[in-house]
Amino acid sequence: MTKLTIVLGLFIFSTTSFGQALTVGAKKKLLTTKYTGTYCYGVEVEKTRIGTIIIYPETDSTILFCIDLNRGAPSYNMGFDYGRVRIINDTGTYYTKEDGEDKGCKWSIQFIKNTLVIKTIDNQDNCGFGYGVYAAGTFIRTSKKLTAYFENQEGTKIYFKDVK
Repeated sequence: MTKLTIVLGLFIFSTTSFGQALTVGAKKKLLTTKYTGTYCYGVEVEKTRIGTIIIYPETDSTILFCIDLNRGAPSYNMGFDYGRVRIINDTGTYYTKEDGEDKGCKWSIQFIKNTLVIKTIDNQDNCGFGYGVYAAGTFIRTSKKLTAYFENQEGTKIYFKDVK
């Protein structure tokens, strides 16, 4: 073989390998991306309870969420939580329980077109929210925008990509 053949072969091999590396490392669209966005219920806290939930795709089968709730007038009791839910066929279950609690907090979460329906399961509604605050309801999608972070109750930015 000539030197020219060897050099050409190495050049072709290196450019082909580089192209494959870019393809393999490219970020693919997650299956849960279709749920991405902000969902809300209620408009006027003076008249009714209000709530917002932000959905962030984590993997092909899990989402991260942040939920912010307010009971409305006259007490304006609040609730706030964030977590992870595994989604199968547009449906998932969220469960958490603090040490020393009897019931814990358990919801079914279902995505139906541009809505997110949350239902409390087995009366497990001890979610650490204020009196009379609950997550159950139908949330309407108001945005499909991917939100990178949310602010906790102390005003600290928490980036979804950093949630463990």
